[in-house]
Amino acid sequence: MATMPAVAATGVKTLKNGKTTVDLVANKVLAQVGGALELPIKKYGKVAVVRTSKGVKGFSVINLACPHAFVTVKRSGNGWVCSPPGHGSEFLLNGKLKVPPATTDLKAIKFTANSKLLTIN
Repeated sequence: MATMPAVAATGVKTLKNGKTTVDLVANKVLAQVGGALELPIKKYGKVAVVRTSKGVKGFSVINLACPHAFVTVKRSGNGWVCSPPGHGSEFLLNGKLKVPPATTDLKAIKFTANSKLLTIN
């Protein structure tokens, strides 16, 4: 999996029902496994949409707040790190815990996807 920086999203809309849609065609970084977009969502805070595998459902949507220090994690190599003032926890690209002191994964957020649009619930 190639290391790519997380980038800001384009083609993002907040719907009246509170869901957020991400135009996959407008966000080329999500065409490749390892691509990640960062975006703010009112009800979740800062989140990332990550391409974890090929196929329509090959994504993860994760909250970027460290579950231990509540600091926003940053992209580092093939994952995320809770940098100072956080406590150094590391997470895989899909949000799974890799290195403590955190004891849980980054929070997964439910979504649906088709070939053109990802909808965050």
